[in-house]
Amino acid sequence: MNLAANLSSIEEREVLFHPELLKKFDINGPRYTSYPGADRFHSDFSEADYLGALERVAKADEPLSLYFHLPFCPNICYYCGCNKIITKDHGRSAQYIKYLAKEMAMVTKAMGAQKKIPVTQLHWGGGTPTFLSHEEMIELMHHTREHFELSPGGGYSIAIDPRRVTEKDIALLAELGFNRISLGVQDFNLAVQEVVHRIQTIEETQAVMDWSRNMGSN
Repeated sequence: MNLAANLSSIEEREVLFHPELLKKFDINGPRYTSYPGADRFHSDFSEADYLGALERVAKADEPLSLYFHLPFCPNICYYCGCNKIITKDHGRSAQYIKYLAKEMAMVTKAMGAQKKIPVTQLHWGGGTPTFLSHEEMIELMHHTREHFELSPGGGYSIAIDPRRVTEKDIALLAELGFNRISLGVQDFNLAVQEVVHRIQTIEETQAVMDWSRNMGSN
């Protein structure tokens, strides 16, 4: 896919908006990036409820999907509604990974796991997961594989900020087992990019897509 060519093609066509459709979806709602949605959380859900849910999952004896929220970003994008920490301090992300390792151990113990739990889907979101150093990425995946078995043919994805990755980063992600990337693109209009505080060129976005496809990612 060539982004520049596609954008030129789009600009040549008239874009039509259906007013009734826009009105229908012009409402507030929970963010789609988490399940259950934020409006489903409440204080009546206790520790016992959580442990009971883990027990039921264990008894179902089915593969799991895992989501890791890595909230760190070196700078803020003004449109972002995610839980995020703006920092350049990798001491904070290193400590966070240690907490994640501790949580994985606690959760799998509560599930009574006698062996590694099979997983068919894994996603690293954020924040900007590629904020992590190579050493931190390797450590997090090591801890994950200590407790979970990533099944062959599964979907293992990561959110990418095209402004902050190199070909070596993509190569490492492929080596760690990732086979899918999610690219953030808000707009290629420079005026819009300046307003939302995210300057991102077509060229660097295209480069990440090319590197990823060369290494087998979707």
